[in-house]
Amino acid sequence: MRLSKQTEYGLRAAVTLARLWPTKFVQSRDLAEQEELPTKFLEAILLTLRRGGFLESKVGRDGGYRLSRPPAQIQVGELVRRLEGRLTAREPRRGQELSPGEIAVQLLNRRLTEATDGVVDDMTLEQLTEYATRVGVQDQMYYI
Repeated sequence: MRLSKQTEYGLRAAVTLARLWPTKFVQSRDLAEQEELPTKFLEAILLTLRRGGFLESKVGRDGGYRLSRPPAQIQVGELVRRLEGRLTAREPRRGQELSPGEIAVQLLNRRLTEATDGVVDDMTLEQLTEYATRVGVQDQMYYI
């Protein structure tokens, strides 16, 4: 299972905004530049997140986007479902008798979907941001 580019870019922007919470609004072009994302595509994603209630926007020189609530109150699963829909393995065939092998694969796909839902629903945007920050700091350490 892979996330779409829309979901990947949306999560990258959300993590950046979570790191800046609640101090300032960030313009979409600055977010795009910082995360090296296509500006127009990111603007559409940010609009989707704003319509979903995850972001607020402000017009003007000091305007842009910021999270509408603290990162600790945003489940990663909420963001993913807003951008991607429900993450599912493959949909089962309908209307035909299934072989034991097909039933086994269907069962595995259902379990994968449940496990994925569990992972994204048990993690807040704050936790994801903290984890990414810790990993980034470790990657930048120099050893002698």
